[in-house]
Amino acid sequence: MQPTPRYAAPPDHVHDLAEGCVRFVERTLGITLDYTPETLPLVDHWLRAEETRAKEEVLELAAPAAGAYFGEVIRRTLGDARWHAPVGDPSHWRLEYEHVFLSFNPVGMALEAALGEHVEGWSTHFQMLPADRQTIEQALERTSGDVREEDYFRLAVRYEVVDQIVETLRALAIARQESDHYYGVELYAASVAEPGPRILH
Repeated sequence: MQPTPRYAAPPDHVHDLAEGCVRFVERTLGITLDYTPETLPLVDHWLRAEETRAKEEVLELAAPAAGAYFGEVIRRTLGDARWHAPVGDPSHWRLEYEHVFLSFNPVGMALEAALGEHVEGWSTHFQMLPADRQTIEQALERTSGDVREEDYFRLAVRYEVVDQIVETLRALAIARQESDHYYGVELYAASVAEPGPRILH
């Protein structure tokens, strides 16, 4: 899959972190990341490397950098998502889709990829409309049996999950003749203040 040629630039601090991930991986593995999904296994490998995982101060930088890169891969290839990224607190960051209702925190997902376990307080669940929850759960159940437990948190696997959710939500929007709907920042802010159904994948 080729990156979408047109997308809005991310906030400067998100861009700097994503480029930091590119430098870290190049320094460690000798390979330059190019913001395509095929590079996510390299980010997973770097995150799980002993020298990254063993030092808390490195992990605190590694997860935001990898999460910013992961989020940019998603935006460039799966389209129409924007960053909500307050400076200084990546635990509250999220990607927000504009034409389907879906949000999640890519940095939290990168932190889980590094640790290999679920972490609380980082919004790693998928936030969506109540009407869409059952259809998404059924779609994911049809494919989740092929994922090994040890691979569950890897960014390459999470990307495939996001891809499937976005495609399913877009199909639902077309079927409801709602493909021209626009979900603004105020609606997402309200959904965080009063959380709706979540899907933990």
